[in-house]
Amino acid sequence: MNEPKSLSLQQNLTIRLLRVLRYNKARIERALSLLPNEHRPLFHVLPFLIHVNHPELPGYIESASEADSVPFGINNYSFRKDIERALNRCFPSLHALFSDIKSVWPRQRCIDSLVLMGSTGTIAQTDDSDFDYWVCIDGKQFSSKSMDLLSQKLQAIEQWADNKFGIEVHFFLSDIEKVKSNDFGVADGESAGSAQALFLKAEFYSTNIVVAGKAPFWWLTPEKATSKQYEGILNSLEKGGSPDLDWFMDLGHLERLDARELFGAAIWQLGKAMDSPFKSLLKMAKLEVYLANIENDQPLCNLLKKHVHLGTDAPGKVPDIDPYALMFNELIAHYTDKGQPEDILILQQCLYLKCGCKLSQSLYEGEKPDFKRRIIAAYARSWGWSRKSLAHLDNIQNWNFNERVQLSRRIHRFLLKCYRRISTQLDGQTQIMDEKDMTVLGRRLSTFYGKRKDKVEFLRRAFDESLYCPTVTISVKSLKNGDEVWTAYAGDKLSKSGIIDESQKISQASNAIALLVWCVSSRIMDTNTKVLLDYNYCEISELDLNDILKQLCTLFPPVRVSALPRHNLLATERIETCMALVNFPTLRQKPTVEDVYVLYNTSWGETFLKHGTDVLDTLWYELSEVSPKPKCYVMVPRGNQQSRILGEFLESTELSFTVVH
Repeated sequence: MNEPKSLSLQQNLTIRLLRVLRYNKARIERALSLLPNEHRPLFHVLPFLIHVNHPELPGYIESASEADSVPFGINNYSFRKDIERALNRCFPSLHALFSDIKSVWPRQRCIDSLVLMGSTGTIAQTDDSDFDYWVCIDGKQFSSKSMDLLSQKLQAIEQWADNKFGIEVHFFLSDIEKVKSNDFGVADGESAGSAQALFLKAEFYSTNIVVAGKAPFWWLTPEKATSKQYEGILNSLEKGGSPDLDWFMDLGHLERLDARELFGAAIWQLGKAMDSPFKSLLKMAKLEVYLANIENDQPLCNLLKKHVHLGTDAPGKVPDIDPYALMFNELIAHYTDKGQPEDILILQQCLYLKCGCKLSQSLYEGEKPDFKRRIIAAYARSWGWSRKSLAHLDNIQNWNFNERVQLSRRIHRFLLKCYRRISTQLDGQTQIMDEKDMTVLGRRLSTFYGKRKDKVEFLRRAFDESLYCPTVTISVKSLKNGDEVWTAYAGDKLSKSGIIDESQKISQASNAIALLVWCVSSRIMDTNTKVLLDYNYCEISELDLNDILKQLCTLFPPVRVSALPRHNLLATERIETCMALVNFPTLRQKPTVEDVYVLYNTSWGETFLKHGTDVLDTLWYELSEVSPKPKCYVMVPRGNQQSRILGEFLESTELSFTVVH
């Protein structure tokens, strides 16, 4: 009997390439299937807008000179019927332009590849998912001016997508050589900088979809390839060969992750959790799993590549290889082994809520479940979840305030537990994070999680705008010792019976100002919120509360800690805005300054509320001996004595205050 012939290296590479292309095509089809019909054209239009540069289309940038022209044109990009249909849907008045496509088609191709990364085309894609693209270029080919022009072009397209479709699109301009050497710039905004270079590359390799242009060469190498083997296979490719060297870009090998990045990656994820805790919880858990297995197991991206090369079934017992499902299975296996059932439950709930697949809602007659529903349904069945428990999670927007806050607390508790365990295990190990990046991320975490005297604490939320309350009832009770307790409740809770539903309790404080400041900073109330006052006896009226609310929203709007400017966090902390609130709790007929609250915020994103007539004296240096000087405001409640009180206050201080009402 004849032995089967062994395949040559090139034949093996060709087979792998075909399977990678099949997987990439499936990811694109899944991404399109999950996009709302009105957003679907955007998937085809975005690459086209990067490929061309025409004055009638978004993203047009005029070149500064022949030497400093704007780079455009994507390698291996072709014009297809589905692209033409999408363009005509978005720009119906430009039908003639797209019919004569040669007139706008670039002669040169400056961009090597356009690659999507993240949740798109996975079970985690939702209607609100961002589009995160790497625009891969050879930076040596262009002047710094040309690179600036390309950045302007990409920003203009991002803005158009936001205005036209309401979708966040992020283009990360990626120099192939810098990515290869794990140089991702500084930690700011959406960029992780040096916080987690290898982890970012692993995330990219785990989730990337080649939309147009060259594929990462990494896809062709075996999942257990060493750096030497990787280079050997790369050097075996030739231009014009099969596979053709010109079909690929080399973003670098990834054999294993580096424990020296783990601390930076952990604090980066804690920072991201301020805005997107569901996603960050899963990623923080992944870091802990990486740390447990860093010496033995491969990165998850290599496991994914093995599945793609073999064409094996995905988790969930369906023929869909899904990066998020693979990741999730690893997490559950780890925490099951470690015996942490409460951690497993929060991971399951977060995955389910992150994916936004409402299983309790039946399919239409004749409708077939898509790949996402099949995978999530298989999970829910294996977890033993009933239809009632699914319906409860699916109806999360109608949970009472207390239920939502409790879930938020469980999520942040898990994040902090993971962070502390990672920190403990890494104690004493050298970390490779840039010092300035560490400072920026560390200060963001201190702002969000840190406790300081008189600081207004941030609400650790799992949701974004869903905690906002269009109506808030405020109740005040006097204690036997003379102190007061002010409590805010979600909704109209004025009740003839005097019984208030405690499940809708938002927060409580010792005074009205502290309560309102916290509610505004936590994005629970704004100027559109209807404030109802349910009280026994108090000088403060609903009108007073609405006056304060208006000024708080104007002068002290909510802070998004993740968006604090990098230069502010690297500089010395300073007060930015200060407001004195005079005589709010006192008898309105008193003509003299009896009571002062001072509210101020800092350049590091923290807000403080201090009480006492001498507070401004203690803050004198921070308010007067600095440049630029903070903006200072004063507010006195309405009443017959308002002018007299203001006059006395302004005379008593050397600081310059603007009066607000």
